[in-house]
Amino acid sequence: GKVYGECCGPLHNGDRLCSTMTDVLRSRYSAFSWRNVRYVMSTTHPSCRDYREDSIAWAKDLNKGGMFDSFDFVNLEAGDEEMSEENENEGFVEFKVTLRAKEDGNGSVAGMETGISERSRFLRDPADGSWSYASGDVRSDVAGLEDTKLNA
Repeated sequence: GKVYGECCGPLHNGDRLCSTMTDVLRSRYSAFSWRNVRYVMSTTHPSCRDYREDSIAWAKDLNKGGMFDSFDFVNLEAGDEEMSEENENEGFVEFKVTLRAKEDGNGSVAGMETGISERSRFLRDPADGSWSYASGDVRSDVAGLEDTKLNA
């Protein structure tokens, strides 16, 4: 993989747009890891259920409980980009993220790793060609939850 200054840094700084779905995926993973709330918000499509018009309240909510603070980000495995057959500005990427609990609590033991997989949906802005996160089906490898959609 690339170093931060070549990969996610220019995206986080606004020096370039996400020209692929994988750009969005990797840069958001990095943004969650580094608590870059502003970037997570800026790469969320307005059609996403997480999107909020009130950006101040949204930022406070993300900052308070939506940044996975009780976990270290261990690994991201991204699959291939898959374009929609119906819409040239829609696509999907399946990925798996591995998180490690920082401390005991909420059913986790410090050092325990959890895998979360998601099939993410991305939308492209036809005006500038940039992609953003629109939605995803999230699943966990926790015993008993493997076939459960966590964000239903």
